[in-house]
Amino acid sequence: MKLSKKKMMEFQGIDPNTGSLSPMAVLTAGGLAGMATWSTVIPLDTLKSRYQTAPPGKYSSLIDVYRQLMKEEGLGALYNGVRPAVIRAFPAN
Repeated sequence: MKLSKKKMMEFQGIDPNTGSLSPMAVLTAGGLAGMATWSTVIPLDTLKSRYQTAPPGKYSSLIDVYRQLMKEEGLGALYNGVRPAVIRAFPAN
């Protein structure tokens, strides 16, 4: 039992003697967390950017931006720009 626990800790990047994470494990965790964050936030950022850059009077609210975007461009439009954001997020976090 102890041998398998020790091997599992090593596989996860944890030093079995001290219980601390390796620098590579910490860097990987931070990078993946940044990628997950941007993957969930990018649709809201897209709506905000469209609202801010639209000519005055085009949209009445963020909900109006969402409705028009879904009607004219579909769900995929919410994720425009997600690839560069996620790629940039890994080394930045």
